Amino acid sequence: MVVGLQITKNKDKYKRLQSLIDTSQLKGISFIHISDYKSLKKNLKDLDILVCYGITPEFFKYRSDKLKWIHIGASGVEDSLFNDVLKSRVMITNAKGINSKPVAEFIMSQILYFAKRFNDCEKFKNNKIWNQWDIAKKTKQLSDSTLGIIGYGEIGKELSRLAKSFSMKVIATRRLQKKTEKKKFVDALIPVDEIDSILKKSDYLSIACPLTPSTRGMINKNIFTKMKKNAVVINTSRGSIVNEEDLIEAIEEKEIYGAALDVFSAEPLNPSSKLFKLDTVFLSPHISGNFSKYQELMIKQFSDMLIKFINNKALKNRVCKKRLY
Repeated sequence: MVVGLQITKNKDKYKRLQSLIDTSQLKGISFIHISDYKSLKKNLKDLDILVCYGITPEFFKYRSDKLKWIHIGASGVEDSLFNDVLKSRVMITNAKGINSKPVAEFIMSQILYFAKRFNDCEKFKNNKIWNQWDIAKKTKQLSDSTLGIIGYGEIGKELSRLAKSFSMKVIATRRLQKKTEKKKFVDALIPVDEIDSILKKSDYLSIACPLTPSTRGMINKNIFTKMKKNAVVINTSRGSIVNEEDLIEAIEEKEIYGAALDVFSAEPLNPSSKLFKLDTVFLSPHISGNFSKYQELMIKQFSDMLIKFINNKALKNRVCKKRLY
């Protein structure tokens, strides 16, 4: 069985990452360094398994019937779920779970940025005007705030745990939720068709769902009109879930207070975007899920999955080709 690893161009880094795969239980398996797309085109027909950060129709066509599994080393897989992949018998998995803690930590930092008026503190540093009580009276207690989570998956679960450590009220929804339930770290986990109750109650609304045809553009003008005037929208998932023009208008018209955005409909974000000029918008360049040891954890996760695959055991992170996540 041949496994192709398209995870880095650097040969030394490839050797280091490949060495993290537990081969003690993997007999008769060889690994190939897929350094670039030229190498992928050349070797794909010989691969049983491909580990990469995404596949395109242009290269998928060079596979043979040998290819059984593609592991995407990221959570987002929407760009790799084109028709040929969906119709094929090739199994798709992703790296869901390894960045849930970093993303949840990042979201909590975004919440604290707004609650504790860090932007005003930065202004104080620049203008040197001692406005202690002007800032203090605008700060919020998280224990008096409600966090709404759209997408109660790995990130949503970790986020709810952190939010509860700040004594926040947490309400969440997920696509397959059938009835309202109380969880250890969630006051109410509700069906998605009751999302209005989350919109009306949330001081902070975190978008943590995958990008699918049903979620593309779902956070739009209709959503903003149902939210609190002091609400903050937080998006660390995929930019296209939020209609950016509607968001900008909602903030300008004071339908909601602001937003914290780590992802955008087009990346890099255009320097002329109005988002850069809005005082109540926190921006970051798609970094919430990245950290220094990401690749090491990703390849170790794949190693565990590979052992299960060889032993014909079910893989936890298998992507459903009907639900598209």
